[in-house]
Amino acid sequence: MSDATAVSRPAWRFARPDEDEQPSLREVNASITVPQTGIWFRRLFAFMGPGYMVSVGYMDPGNWATDLAGGAQFGYTLLFI
Repeated sequence: MSDATAVSRPAWRFARPDEDEQPSLREVNASITVPQTGIWFRRLFAFMGPGYMVSVGYMDPGNWATDLAGGAQFGYTLLFI
């Protein structure tokens, strides 16, 4: 039997903002176009839409706690609770 070769890989760690300048999920990280005309309610919905869709899909308390912790770790802003 031959000896197994040890593969040295760096341990996974949370990225620190000063070390990692690339946003997470860069392929989908983009700004939402908010209309400048129209009533304020329409502009508000354009801003809240993606956050609302995610919150409706995942309503259980465990996911809320995980989402809050993940958002805090990776620098996402809380839309609402």
